[in-house]
Amino acid sequence: MGWAAAALGSGALVGGHAPARAVPRLSPDAPLTRVYYIAADTVIWDYAPQARSLISGKSFTTEESVLARPGLNRLGSVFHKSQYREYTDATFTKLARRPGESYMGLLGPVIRAHVGDTIRVVFKNNTPFKASMHPHGVFYTTSDEGATVNDGTTDSVRDGGIVDPGKTHTYVWQVPERAGPGPNDPSSIGWLYHDHSVMMGVPGTNAGLVGPMVVTRRCSAGHCTAPKDVDREVFALFTQFDENISPYLEQNTDRFGGGQEIDPTDTTFLTSNRKPCVNGYLFGNGPAGTTDSRPAITIDRDTRVRWYCIGLGGARDTHTPHWHGNTVLVRGHRTDVVTVLPATVVTADMRPDNPGTWLFHCHIDEHMMSGMVSRYLVR
Repeated sequence: MGWAAAALGSGALVGGHAPARAVPRLSPDAPLTRVYYIAADTVIWDYAPQARSLISGKSFTTEESVLARPGLNRLGSVFHKSQYREYTDATFTKLARRPGESYMGLLGPVIRAHVGDTIRVVFKNNTPFKASMHPHGVFYTTSDEGATVNDGTTDSVRDGGIVDPGKTHTYVWQVPERAGPGPNDPSSIGWLYHDHSVMMGVPGTNAGLVGPMVVTRRCSAGHCTAPKDVDREVFALFTQFDENISPYLEQNTDRFGGGQEIDPTDTTFLTSNRKPCVNGYLFGNGPAGTTDSRPAITIDRDTRVRWYCIGLGGARDTHTPHWHGNTVLVRGHRTDVVTVLPATVVTADMRPDNPGTWLFHCHIDEHMMSGMVSRYLVR
């Protein structure tokens, strides 16, 4: 008889066959089909929910207010956006729990697998625009690519898993050896998935549709396919969301413009809508509970912490995540700064030995001064 294993963290696990009298215990390294129920939802997002700079501990300066506060011909920090969110089943009525991951902000759920697995994503588009999920690294067919392309086989552009509003599509992605860690990589590596439905993913990615994937080497996975030689994983998206090319631009202007006659060509308006952020947060802001003494990211001293630094965006999105106070290993190289380009992920291992509250920011001056700066606590 067919059987399904219980969900372990994110993603239900679907196995093969077993006698009716017993349900076998799964080896953490057994190839499985890992099932996710993910929707693209419209959400109200606040880039600065603490309403001040937690980097300086003070109110926003005049320059910071251009990006973080409403004002003349600018909208402020609150916008309609799209977000990938995980649900418990195909009814898409109950959100899956996200324990310990609130700091991830706008990032979608972590899709996990190890080499040899199959990833099956039941995707529903709850936004008013076309949407898709395009994965990096894994193996997929043209029908599950999450993108449109002229492949020369028909008279029209092939629709490879683009989902209309209110519709669903099931993506099936294989995880072969070439999707997993290479010879010089650690036990797991990061990939990402994102919208690729219109104009190479723009404007859907600027609306917020991006999430991480982690592929673990076979025999290196522990509970929930997380790497067993790591105590904590941290995901950090460095990008500049450009609200000027978000599909919600008109809706945001009407709702959050404070009744002004907004000039969408005004330089102040255009500048204020470009948000250089970490996980969708500006100037050290974070989820509920983030305070001066409690940064959005907290890790423990002398533990094994794996950071996945993610990049996405356009020509302005070359970023250099920098950790104050501690160092990381990247492919055997010791550093405290890494470089991420659009649609890349850098996997960095840290053994934090220096307790305290430290800056974590893009080291490009303009990006840091414009809000792409956060903090992490080593306790």
